[in-house]
Amino acid sequence: MKTNAKNLMMALAAAATLTACSHDDLFDPSFVENNTKAQYADNFMKKYPNVDLSQSWDFSSHQPSFTLTTSTSGRARTRGAGGSWSREDWYEVEPATLEWMHGELVEAVDHRSIGKPFYMTVPGEDFYVVPIYQGLASAVWELHVVIDGDDQLVWGKSEDIEIKDLGYPDWHKVYEYAVTYEWDSVNGHTFEYMFNTDGSGKVMKDGRTNTVTDVRAKPRRFSGYRVGADMYFYLKVTKGDEGNCNTGAEQSSLNGQMLHLDSPRPSNIPAEYETMIIGCEDANLEKADYDMNDLVLLVYGRKVPKPIEITEGSTVVSENRIVRYMIEDLGATDDFDFNDIVIDMVEQTPMTPVYTNGVLTDWRRGATSQKAVVRHLGGTLPFVLTIGDTTLPTLGGQATFQTSPDQAFDVAGWDINRHNISVQVQQQAGQQGSGDILYNTVRFPRAGEAPMIIAVDPSQDWMPERQSVPETWFYTSEE
Repeated sequence: MKTNAKNLMMALAAAATLTACSHDDLFDPSFVENNTKAQYADNFMKKYPNVDLSQSWDFSSHQPSFTLTTSTSGRARTRGAGGSWSREDWYEVEPATLEWMHGELVEAVDHRSIGKPFYMTVPGEDFYVVPIYQGLASAVWELHVVIDGDDQLVWGKSEDIEIKDLGYPDWHKVYEYAVTYEWDSVNGHTFEYMFNTDGSGKVMKDGRTNTVTDVRAKPRRFSGYRVGADMYFYLKVTKGDEGNCNTGAEQSSLNGQMLHLDSPRPSNIPAEYETMIIGCEDANLEKADYDMNDLVLLVYGRKVPKPIEITEGSTVVSENRIVRYMIEDLGATDDFDFNDIVIDMVEQTPMTPVYTNGVLTDWRRGATSQKAVVRHLGGTLPFVLTIGDTTLPTLGGQATFQTSPDQAFDVAGWDINRHNISVQVQQQAGQQGSGDILYNTVRFPRAGEAPMIIAVDPSQDWMPERQSVPETWFYTSEE
């Protein structure tokens, strides 16, 4: 049920009128603040007439991410200094490589016993990574690599990977997800869309079982990174699958969702090159099969990254829960760029794996710490931020307008579900000569209120100055 905008405005107007009637001083802080907020709410509803106000204003997934404890809180948005990756020409996967892989990573068989959580170190040579197999999985994901603390998106599911099959014997794309019994005709071939690279469970229109005959993909070449820098992969789930994985989940080599295998060198890889297979699992809920073949990567080069398994008692892995707060400071009541104050709240918990008979069975958690990281200041007004039990020193002002300081503060008492965050914003001096200072207090909104703070995932970037956030930001996946 949507909040009635007229009723909300009448309530706000009544509150402002009552405040005005009870004070003679037009600069009375409560009158000015209530009037400003009423104007803001009115303008918000005019700007976004179709947005449901009776919602939580929390658009973050609450899904944990995993990093090495040597990394800074959060992940940088740019590539590491001196390093880069490039997209190479097609690599055709040898059938013998796929045959070997299928023997090692059998479909629907739990393979966690043959691997441990791991990270890697960058070698002193360029190296290549190419997907050779995309398994039978309904979730949609992105493949990321983190090198020296810098997070890089290198693939989307089904990107730069093509197949030939009996139904359509020319190179064609692999689809992101299953399309049941949907047929198409291309160049005279009739086929069913496929979303994995072996044709499992697919039946052609003539009744024959379809089979993939060839697979090719475009490798990524990694060059110029600091030798010995830590690196790891993870899958970021962008479309979850009920009972298997949630949207926003991260399946990482750090938390046991990937494994590494020494592999025979394909004949189309130079003899002097090393090779390694990395198998990835995209599910971690009750229906997960842990076959580690939802995505299979071939890593090759004169030297390949060196895997380092995470041993029991080691505390190199941190579980992180991060929420980005985007805040309007009420410097203007018709400004909805939500970039005046951008804060990342980072809650980090060190973890050590627990093994039973060599198999990962649990994680032992250490003491949790919290940080507030000031990501961006798009406003000109000074403010005091209170998060949980901690009040930070005065920040902002004209001198920091349009800066991104990445300034971190230790805090305590923040609750990811309560969003106990508020901002006291200095608006202007009081009456001439009085020396009074007027503040507006901005809190995380309740359902039914026009938002001056919203919660999003840290991957959501802020808007340019005076460019309103799109209306789609305010719709949840259920709407």
